[in-house]
Amino acid sequence: MDEIWFRLSNQLEVLQIKSCGMTQQIYQLLMSWLSHGQQLLGNLSNEQYNQYIKNFGTLLLIWYQRALEQIQYQYYCAQINLRDVYRQLGSLCSGEVIFSVNKRDVAVCMVGITIGGFIGYGIGRKWRQYTNRIQCMKAIICHHYIGAEGVSIIDDAEMPTLRRSNDVLVQVKATSVNIIDVKICSGYSRAYRKLLNSGQQKELPVVLGRDCAGIVVDIGRNVTSFDVGDEVFLAIPSWAPGTMTEYLVVTESQLAKKPKLISFEASACLPYSGCIAWNALVNESGIEEGNAKGRRVLIYGGTTPVGCILIQLVKLWGGHVTTVCKIDAAKVIKALGADDIIPVQDLNVIEDLEFYDKFHSIFYTGDQFMDHHILKKRLMPYGTFVSTAPKYLVSDSLGFVSGSIFAGYVRIKLLFQYVFGYPNNQWNDGACIKSEYLEILRELVDADQLQSVVGAAFRPNHIEQALCHVTSSDAIGSTIIKFQ
Repeated sequence: MDEIWFRLSNQLEVLQIKSCGMTQQIYQLLMSWLSHGQQLLGNLSNEQYNQYIKNFGTLLLIWYQRALEQIQYQYYCAQINLRDVYRQLGSLCSGEVIFSVNKRDVAVCMVGITIGGFIGYGIGRKWRQYTNRIQCMKAIICHHYIGAEGVSIIDDAEMPTLRRSNDVLVQVKATSVNIIDVKICSGYSRAYRKLLNSGQQKELPVVLGRDCAGIVVDIGRNVTSFDVGDEVFLAIPSWAPGTMTEYLVVTESQLAKKPKLISFEASACLPYSGCIAWNALVNESGIEEGNAKGRRVLIYGGTTPVGCILIQLVKLWGGHVTTVCKIDAAKVIKALGADDIIPVQDLNVIEDLEFYDKFHSIFYTGDQFMDHHILKKRLMPYGTFVSTAPKYLVSDSLGFVSGSIFAGYVRIKLLFQYVFGYPNNQWNDGACIKSEYLEILRELVDADQLQSVVGAAFRPNHIEQALCHVTSSDAIGSTIIKFQ
């Protein structure tokens, strides 16, 4: 122990000598600047106005010089006696009681260390949040509501951080492009977006993407269902911040474990479309595993992501599936389990439907435009018609007065939901997205009863081509953006 204290004393002496030498150099440099300043003032003209300036400058330099001399004097008077420090530390560690170190001094020292530790911990947490915040990432945004032309990729988006104890930070590996993303580029759900994000998101720019698959990289202290390194997938409603970013923060309740048997790209196309399809079947049409057998179901637009999932679920539960789709996609749709396929050829679909018996349920996925009244004529009595296409939102076209009334209504409803403990994400398509549905989809995929259909994959810098592909007649299944 004595040898350790001796070496520590030597190191402190070396540090003191170096600091003293550095102080002397700084002092000499400042004194040289002062002499140059005095010479400069002496070279000024002897006019009365300049004389006043010279006198004031001279007094200022003299005061500055005296202050430096006083600082130097205080420094030399405050030289550390390293022998006393060594003796005090050695006596304290050996347990000896000396005059200058008593229990009160030790108690005060420990209190100071404790308070300093808490202050340092708080500063460290703030500094960590600051350093994380200044990190940047890539994101695909819509900066103007003018369609695909208003979309771009940026590489200086702000890195998200955990703000709540149940938040989860996800590194996005892949995300899908849905038809609703195309509509968001034209202003879809902008009124809800401003009102439902608690002021955390401006109207523009908007991050695109409604679902994704990735890896958990950080969790809040109250997160229990997930851990760092878990592979997850998720879906979010149209008014929430999008998923087309390298990193995304969501709550624990929005996540589910990714299917083990498929890749990130294949998993990314399931959450949003799968939740919409499951809600349309079970909640809106009343078709489920126990009552689907023998039911005749028409799916108008079987090549869409929602249509591909609807075909598989109805067929899995024993229903009879008739699908209207493009002729080029007939093989894919047949492989998914469709019993009858009606190819889209101009207006011949209406005539072709006359040759089929009426249906218990009809699902319109928005692939090709068709008058709903014509489709409803092909329903049995008490049959159900469900449209999974994005609904028209009147709130997006309201004026100032009507928009203010609508905003007041939304805020009052949010207040009631908060007071009575109801979830506040049940707005528009948010009511269709639940983690329970994601768990069911994962189980079906792992049981090899449901498969994802990936029609095309793009890199983030090809987002415009991806958006155009979603709306083209060549699109079959989902369109994927691969981030990593």
